[in-house]
Amino acid sequence: MSDNIPFELQAEIIKRVLPVKSLLRFRSVSKQWKSLIDSSEFITHHTLNNKTQPQHLLVSYITGGTEDKYVSIVDDDNFPHHKFSPVVPPTVKLHPLPFMLDCSHGLVCLHGWTRDPVNRNKKLVVVWNPLIGKSVGIEIPDRDYIVIGFGVCPKTSDPKIVKLSRLFDSEAEAKAEVFTLSSGAWRSVPMNIPFKSLHFWNSQVVIDGVIHWLTYEKITYKVRLYSFDLASEKFGEAVDFPYNLAGRSGRQYGRMANR
Repeated sequence: MSDNIPFELQAEIIKRVLPVKSLLRFRSVSKQWKSLIDSSEFITHHTLNNKTQPQHLLVSYITGGTEDKYVSIVDDDNFPHHKFSPVVPPTVKLHPLPFMLDCSHGLVCLHGWTRDPVNRNKKLVVVWNPLIGKSVGIEIPDRDYIVIGFGVCPKTSDPKIVKLSRLFDSEAEAKAEVFTLSSGAWRSVPMNIPFKSLHFWNSQVVIDGVIHWLTYEKITYKVRLYSFDLASEKFGEAVDFPYNLAGRSGRQYGRMANR
């Protein structure tokens, strides 16, 4: 494309390109194009304007060895014959098979331990875009009890990681921190939930930019929903989960439908 065309106009033209394969080729045109296509804003725009395209089911599995594999299956008339194996970057190759926390705006969030024999107890959260093969690994400081949340801020289109943590057998206060991919840094936010008395199930659900966790209160034996707004970075009021739905533990409701 001619250098005489303003980059802003070039960006608008590129945004109208829907096929991912074409976008992957365009990344090699220039550093500006690569930076644009890799940005969270572009990914969000492309995802929201590409809803008519087939959805992908990302499946992880282990072969005869110890290395985990990934395959993306297209949800269309060719299912399950049409599939491709996304390029798995080193940061995604966690050990053992990482826990897939959630998917949002074409991004996958994984949580697990590193394969590094020297730092094998180091925890990582990985935000991965399978379509372009790009990922970011964020080291998680070692605290005894950690809850991780992930979502994309609806106002800024910036992916965020939420970390709730506390030390066992310690009088230290629990901490709530937010990591924003654009800044690459953790920030503390006010913690106004009784974190020490809660047990969080592994799953989360993000609805309209709000993370929801299902919890079990160790003192009152109540099953409750706690939430965190990714835009305001504030916790919401606890919501009692109906006892006739939750049963005694609520384990079977650790995952609800995403929207």
